[in-house]
Amino acid sequence: MISDTAAWCSAVRLGCEVTFVELGTPHLCRGRLVLPDETRTAHCISVLSPIGTALIGLGPGQSIHWTERGRERSLAVLEVRAS
Repeated sequence: MISDTAAWCSAVRLGCEVTFVELGTPHLCRGRLVLPDETRTAHCISVLSPIGTALIGLGPGQSIHWTERGRERSLAVLEVRAS
């Protein structure tokens, strides 16, 4: 068991920075989860994009699988930091 505060601090949420890997690729991705109108700067991920939506609520070590336009995708969260 962990406290609600500890769980909240480690979960991907709006405004936090997240490092993740798209499984099946060698690329590490890093970005800040933002509202759609804030994606004009580099390394921002819209909360309404498929990846942004998939990341919400995940913590380090967790992964998610989904189908996007008939293509299977998977990602795993490596790190979450409050910004």
